[in-house]
Amino acid sequence: MAWRDLSLLTRFTVYTLLWLPVCFAAWYFLSILSILPLSSLMDVIMTNVYPQLIGGVRSNGNELLVQTFMAIPNPQVPGGPDVAAVFKVNPLPYGYGIPMYTALVLASPIHVREKAWRWAVGLWILGLVQTFGVATNIIKILAFQMGEGARERLGFSPLAYEGVAIAYQIGYLILPAVSPILIWVWQFRGFVSTLTESPSSRSKAPWLRKGA
Repeated sequence: MAWRDLSLLTRFTVYTLLWLPVCFAAWYFLSILSILPLSSLMDVIMTNVYPQLIGGVRSNGNELLVQTFMAIPNPQVPGGPDVAAVFKVNPLPYGYGIPMYTALVLASPIHVREKAWRWAVGLWILGLVQTFGVATNIIKILAFQMGEGARERLGFSPLAYEGVAIAYQIGYLILPAVSPILIWVWQFRGFVSTLTESPSSRSKAPWLRKGA
């Protein structure tokens, strides 16, 4: 059977699977660059929302370092003056939707210029998704892992703690996996409707007139 005789869905699936490892590799190796704007954004957000707790957020390779105003014993100088508590946050688990979405866009048979602007819009939305996930992780650590002093400064109600836990689960488990697919389906809904068509009707699909 010739490649052109395969169903559009089969061809699209193969293209997507071929693009996935390339996109994931590029995303991982370039993530150290994407951390820089993310760290600046998180620094502005977290130091303004929780000025009584967070002194700053900065990049450290592929991770974020969150400096707090919570004092802890100096682990390097026993008996010495206390130091500010610092913890790490890995933003990559909240951003893996970016290479997934990129692979779907690259596998879609439309003109490269249309792909470019749609991809830019999707990338911006997924950046918000990653920001939300990282922010909820930081708040979760402050609320549940930094001790009673942090909880007193937060001043959360029992309902607020429940909201933090739910928001963290949404930002960690649901949005990174679901968002890239939903964005792609919304942007390429015309193409999606043709995926189940027979090979004989492919030539009538406007999505394929610029080349598959």
